[in-house]
Amino acid sequence: MMGSDELKFLHNFHKDFLHDTAFNFYGTRMATCSSDGYVRIYDLHDNTWRQSGYFSLSSQPGPMIRVIWAHPEFGGIIAAVSYDRFVNVWEEAPTGPNDLSEYATKWVPKDQFVDAFLFGAAEQRLSVTDAGTHSSTYNTVAIQFSPKHLGLILTTVFFDGRIRIFDFQGPNAVYKEEIQTKMSNLSCISWSTARHHLAPLIAVGSDDCNSGTGAKLQLWEYAPDRKAVKVDLTSVNMLLQNAIKDIQFAPNFGQSYHLLAVASNDIDLFTIKPAKGELNNSSENKAQAYDVTRIITLDDHGSTVWKVCWNVFGSALYSCGDDGRIRMWKGTINGPWKCESNISLQAEALERIRSDASQSTEPVST
Repeated sequence: MMGSDELKFLHNFHKDFLHDTAFNFYGTRMATCSSDGYVRIYDLHDNTWRQSGYFSLSSQPGPMIRVIWAHPEFGGIIAAVSYDRFVNVWEEAPTGPNDLSEYATKWVPKDQFVDAFLFGAAEQRLSVTDAGTHSSTYNTVAIQFSPKHLGLILTTVFFDGRIRIFDFQGPNAVYKEEIQTKMSNLSCISWSTARHHLAPLIAVGSDDCNSGTGAKLQLWEYAPDRKAVKVDLTSVNMLLQNAIKDIQFAPNFGQSYHLLAVASNDIDLFTIKPAKGELNNSSENKAQAYDVTRIITLDDHGSTVWKVCWNVFGSALYSCGDDGRIRMWKGTINGPWKCESNISLQAEALERIRSDASQSTEPVST
């Protein structure tokens, strides 16, 4: 267990509630977003975090609720979504040749859209017939970039059950398709990471608290040359009756299956493997059959689990819950997954450290 003396707080400079944080692929840069309408960027230099930039959607920004980094192969790119359904994508670009500052780059808007409509001249780039006819009036609740081998593709998730897919590989964003999940209260999304040997999958979860409203988890098989098709998960959804707060596919390094973590009142780990004889046997309107198996339920939190994430190798899973702890889980070749360590703070120590951090404007060393 990590004690309070080992934990440090970073003064984030936001003026309102912090809603989301995201690290880049290397863990050397961090983005935060807040109800004050700003996204702030922090860089790690010499074991010290320093703010290197900040920006907002407009002159009158709304609350920013989600932020995410694209893979560094595409450069410095960040996507963020606001409570009023604006999705903005920024790109880090070089400043002028006369700029001699340490950070000789600036963040510039790459594209901005709301409910599938891009602004200005960009409206003509989208298939307005396809994207606008089914305009959603509900909030965007999650955003996610696809794995890099599929290109610079952004998915946006709406509360009312819609998922929209945009392609940013060209100079302008292109609307690709909309997925109608027919689930309510969507809350989270994740892309599978297998490169070639398994079909790409999109997992989406619902945090609808009513156990009688139907499925809480859906899988969609994605292909660049056709519409996404739904995977049959009837037997799995009988096991998932609680609101899903987060889902994450583990990194795949040649395994014959996808590994998916589902966070709700506990953590469920599922393996998703093409059924025997079904590998790459999908069609235009039907996904291939999968054997989906729940391998373990991790219930040490004893309360709602809000967030899960994997390490870069997929060998360790991290989670945070209402019990006030961050836990690290590891599995062995022949043994079950177990909680190897956790971080916990007493309320008094937490308030003391927060108070010290709020009174200091110094960068934080790690």
